[in-house]
Amino acid sequence: MAFPADAQAQIELTNTPFYAQETHECGPAALAMVLDASGVAVTPDDLVPQIYLPGRHGSLQIEMIAAARRHERVAYVLAPDVGAMFRELAAGHPVLVLQDLGVGPLHMWHYAVVVGYRAQSQRMLLRSGTTRLLDTSFDDFVHSWEKARQWAIVVLPSDELPATATAHQYVESIVPFETLGDLTTARTAYRTALSRWRDDPLALFGLANTEHRLGDLAAAESTYRRLLANAPNNPIVLNNLAEVLLARGCSTQALDYARRAQTLAVDDDKVAAAIGDTTVKADAARAAGRDAEGCAP
Repeated sequence: MAFPADAQAQIELTNTPFYAQETHECGPAALAMVLDASGVAVTPDDLVPQIYLPGRHGSLQIEMIAAARRHERVAYVLAPDVGAMFRELAAGHPVLVLQDLGVGPLHMWHYAVVVGYRAQSQRMLLRSGTTRLLDTSFDDFVHSWEKARQWAIVVLPSDELPATATAHQYVESIVPFETLGDLTTARTAYRTALSRWRDDPLALFGLANTEHRLGDLAAAESTYRRLLANAPNNPIVLNNLAEVLLARGCSTQALDYARRAQTLAVDDDKVAAAIGDTTVKADAARAAGRDAEGCAP
């Protein structure tokens, strides 16, 4: 792997905090550094119960990502390419990496935080172990990183996009917030995604869903209509819009959309059953004359 030809002369993210690693606890120390850099006041001791596995004398990547989410931060896994790392550093994002510092067949897994590089001398700058600024050769760094399958993440607030984010992968990194019930963070992150990928269907769907669950029915209706403009024959979108309209008291419109959805969901029993339920509720509401003021005809 070659040093990127388009790299800046030098980058050092000097404001990245440093926490010295305790025995076997490089994971909590590294994660505390990137969380702190993103604006979360946290220490390695706070994170040890969340991510440190005594039986393994370390932390798993999945636990690191989950802990970042618990602190309302999006952990985005970078492409396994040093160019992606350098682009994130140029954007001011410290990069948390996994290395294998072992020799031969022996593994020594280690988390560190890349905070910069020097292009002329091809050196990498890391917060690592008990060393605040580890200055190591690019080749040595890459060798240890490649042995750990080039795993790297940036940890950012939900209103800030990684420099190298792709729409699909970024949205995938948001979805777990909904499962955790952190709908406010999810909504902000979906809006952030849509600031770059305005018509991305997965981001629109996620935003509409979180708005609905948060009770912001007017916003959910607007977002579902945006999504419907790009996917007019999607029965799930039609049904979800019908549910929102029903919740807003617009039973006639809800019934119209539910009936449209019914004609399109003939090959999916589960979806058809959900649409059927919406249709029954909307029909009953309309029969009872429940159409709120302001509902379009």
